[in-house]
Amino acid sequence: MTHDDYMLILGSNVYADQAYMVSYQTDIKTGDRTYLFTLENSDGNLTLTTEIRDENSELIAKIDRNKLTQINKNFDVQGEIETENGITLTKRENGDVIFNAKITEDGYVAVSGVFYVGGKKIHITDRTVEINDTPRQTINGVNVHDTFFVGNYDITITDDGLRF
Repeated sequence: MTHDDYMLILGSNVYADQAYMVSYQTDIKTGDRTYLFTLENSDGNLTLTTEIRDENSELIAKIDRNKLTQINKNFDVQGEIETENGITLTKRENGDVIFNAKITEDGYVAVSGVFYVGGKKIHITDRTVEINDTPRQTINGVNVHDTFFVGNYDITITDDGLRF
């Protein structure tokens, strides 16, 4: 696969596009949202941009186009997104993985992690998307698992499920 072919695994679904912007809708009335991460297939590389915060909204790590610009001393970052295990952020005290983005053996981009936004805990794995420990794998009230989406680069997680 070329870099332009990378597809995103988010929850149990696959998304096919050149860029992936994943955000959380913080206010349904105004439509305000906070970006969780952006992945881009550009210039022959896969680039990641994200800010990862703890439950107190303190900045843990900031990655801008694969460049780590800041990290909390209680966390470690290892690897690079295009290496075997990808880029991994762990808690130093217990080794818990807070965030991981990697390219799988079959050429997908898999992102997992815990994001704290607007007083909510958003937990993304390769099988689920949860808000405050409640699964949110629905689109317009329809449960979606193992679905393939094309042309949906702007993915919004809401308290009611996913929205494009």
